[in-house]
Amino acid sequence: MIKISDVGVATSGDYRNYFEKDGVRYSHTIDPRTGAPIQHNLASVTVIHPSCMMADAFATAMDVLGADRGMKMAEQQNLTVFMIIKTKEGFIEKMTPTFKEFIVQ
Repeated sequence: MIKISDVGVATSGDYRNYFEKDGVRYSHTIDPRTGAPIQHNLASVTVIHPSCMMADAFATAMDVLGADRGMKMAEQQNLTVFMIIKTKEGFIEKMTPTFKEFIVQ
C-alpha cells in the first residue's frame, strides 16, 4: 500500500487488457516505433508525479520501453516508479529509491 497526498499516480500495463491467439499474447499497448503490440516482460509500471498528466505519460512511455529501458528513463528523469516484471519463476518488483518513501508498512 502507498500513502500519497497532493500528487498524481498512474499505472500502465498489459496485465488486464490483452488477448491470446495461437499461443501468442497480444497487448493492447502499441509501440509507436513499430506499430505493433509491445512484447516484453514488463507487466505493470506505476509512476508518482506532481502532475497526474505527466505520471500517465511517463507510465505509458515506460510501459512501451519495457523494464530495463523504462527503469533507465526513470533514473535519468529522477522519477518515482514501481514496476512488476514477469519472469519464468513468477513476478518480481523493482522500484526507484523515491518510491520507497511512499510505501506504508
